[in-house]
Amino acid sequence: MPDPTLLHLRLARLRSQHLTDGSRLKTDVASVAAATCALQAQAFDAARHQVRVRSVGLTAAAVDRAFEHERSVVRTWLMRGTLHLCAAADVRWLLDVFGPAVNQFGASQRRNLGLDDATCARGVVAIRKALAHGPMARRQIRERLVSAGVLEEPVGQTLLHLLYHAAALGVVCSGPRMGRDDSFVLVDDWVAKSRGPRGDAALAELARRYFAAYGPAGAADFAAWSGLRQPVIRAAMTAIGSELVEFPGPIRGLWTLGPVAEVGDIARPDVRLLGHFDTFLLGYRRREHLGDAQAEAWIHDGGGGWIRPVICVDGWIAGGWRMEQTGGQVHVKVMPFDRISRRADAAIGREVAWIGRFVEKPATWSRGPLVGFGSVNAAPRTRRRRGS
Repeated sequence: MPDPTLLHLRLARLRSQHLTDGSRLKTDVASVAAATCALQAQAFDAARHQVRVRSVGLTAAAVDRAFEHERSVVRTWLMRGTLHLCAAADVRWLLDVFGPAVNQFGASQRRNLGLDDATCARGVVAIRKALAHGPMARRQIRERLVSAGVLEEPVGQTLLHLLYHAAALGVVCSGPRMGRDDSFVLVDDWVAKSRGPRGDAALAELARRYFAAYGPAGAADFAAWSGLRQPVIRAAMTAIGSELVEFPGPIRGLWTLGPVAEVGDIARPDVRLLGHFDTFLLGYRRREHLGDAQAEAWIHDGGGGWIRPVICVDGWIAGGWRMEQTGGQVHVKVMPFDRISRRADAAIGREVAWIGRFVEKPATWSRGPLVGFGSVNAAPRTRRRRGS
């Protein structure tokens, strides 16, 4: 059961993440990405749903247009060395902060694959030449690098790690899909030049964005979300120290960017269906305040590093869900850990209708069998695969 003393904290984080009825954004895709600093996007559909749950009036098609045609958002490796979707206006200063860390993340693997400094330098030159005329599918880049003598067949993981290196240097980023293949483009060709903070000012801006989007949060949360080292985290927080306000409550050492308004009476529950890899789940070092062991078991079930979709009721993870598309409609199956109050049905219905508008298809929903690991009426729990 959720700890009632932490309700204020959960609701404050929902508001910071633009996940309450009153805080959803009526704006464009790039602004939604900027409001969270960046959206985790190793699965592009996961990024779409992170936009959906934080916005009003946007559609999945609008996210695709922003990425592939308007180029107002960019997909590249940033926090924790993971693919993220960020505003195009932010990509250069974010790379200034994360590029060295991303490069360091992959250094040992490159060495293990035989990608020494000289080979990497030759590879980046060859990639620049290959992409000089626009987007190119990954398989085509592989052919060019093999032809240039940079890589040898079988290529294996060397191509991906060379592209990862080039992205960390700010040379390439993800481009539009080409059939079933990913493509890459030159950042300078794909994204308009922008003036952003650099050096210490970029670190300060990162801290500012983080505590605006994830606060109340602590230094350990900031470090876990960013993947940056503790000395860097301390320097960034010190730079904006006068802007941070300690959050009142039973957990000390949590900060917000400016004061947080008191929580009034909750007229109706805030229910959100969060998709895979939602930043609400990945923005903090620990999640005990958001859910219990049942939630963690569901989130990680299946292993492979996947973060599964959850139902969030007033900031508490109350179950999982999945969406099935058949023909011209979608159906959402809601699977609570325990019995979610029927008081939440109307809110679930509104959220499902929101999903329907986002994917531009009629949407229905139903309750599935309880996955609820402590419920008397729960269906038997599926055995988890080894390594999950």
